[in-house]
Amino acid sequence: MSPKKWELKSQRIVYENPFVGIFEDTLLRPDGKLVENYYSVRRRDAAFIIAVTQEQEIPLVYQYKNGVKDLIWELPAGFIEEVEEPEKAAARELLEETGFQGEKLELLGKYAPNPSISNNRNFVFLAKNAKKVAEQKLDSNEDIEVRLFPLKEVVESIREQKSQFVDLQSQLSLLLLGLKLGLWKN
Repeated sequence: MSPKKWELKSQRIVYENPFVGIFEDTLLRPDGKLVENYYSVRRRDAAFIIAVTQEQEIPLVYQYKNGVKDLIWELPAGFIEEVEEPEKAAARELLEETGFQGEKLELLGKYAPNPSISNNRNFVFLAKNAKKVAEQKLDSNEDIEVRLFPLKEVVESIREQKSQFVDLQSQLSLLLLGLKLGLWKN
């Protein structure tokens, strides 16, 4: 027997701001049982960018992330505005956070980072022949260091589970690129 979709019977806003919404849901399962106090999170979709220079290096960003209460290295990324296409958001975020720009953006994939509780999707883009063309243009809550890293070494460190990355999005995105580029045989 195949699983069936649950029916949303009611939803109450617990908290909401421009970045996140938390909801208390009441759901009806296909077997007729009511599930109360089930929480969901609404977040905006995000774009992640792997910008590869002609020297096969990638700019990574180092910044404070409040969820883990620490500074971490990650791919440039940001929320997609309501009326914005994912590709445009990726180009905008790459330029704002790093000052880099690529020739053409290619969609590597999209995924739901936490489908059990959140509705958002992440889009991963590749920007080839990236070059530094401007200074950073950071938001008031951004304090970002940018550094170039050898692409092959970063991807290999993730594959060997020796990566400095904490976040799943950067790891998955770089592994997708490593597969696409054939950086390893098995």
